[in-house]
Amino acid sequence: MVPMAQNLEEFICYDEFWLDKDMENMGYLFEYCEAYCREILGDEQFLLDKEMFIESFMKSDCRALMEIGHPTLLSQAAYDTAKDFIEVDNENEMAAFRLRGKQQEYARYQLYWAGWMYAYIHFQSKERSKNIIEKLPLHEILTDYKIGHEMSKEAYYSKIAYLFEKKV
Repeated sequence: MVPMAQNLEEFICYDEFWLDKDMENMGYLFEYCEAYCREILGDEQFLLDKEMFIESFMKSDCRALMEIGHPTLLSQAAYDTAKDFIEVDNENEMAAFRLRGKQQEYARYQLYWAGWMYAYIHFQSKERSKNIIEKLPLHEILTDYKIGHEMSKEAYYSKIAYLFEKKV
């Protein structure tokens, strides 16, 4: 992987050309993260703590490189992004992500929508994903799914944009 910019002044969001691809990949990554992990790890019995995985991914170097426009990471399939995250960011060690209780139940496409929206929020706000998930935690965006997925992405962003306004 390519080294990241060390300070926020060097941070640049990818070009609009990549927005739809990033939104789609983030959606698929969130929705199918457990299936991807099982296949990558070769363990059909692996139960993934999806929320822990997603929160960690949002704070990862892999996601940070996607944000600044790393063409390989932005153009590859969500499965390959999961593989890079597992191999590079976690050095193939996924024990910490093993589900320790009962799996939360999600509405159909709820996780997809959350990933899709997080990518859109990143593009609109120019905030890093690790900051976005702090300002709009995963449990909140998952709760917002009930009404948010009925809105346009622009309308939902308008609803939460105050979280990302720059204070002067």
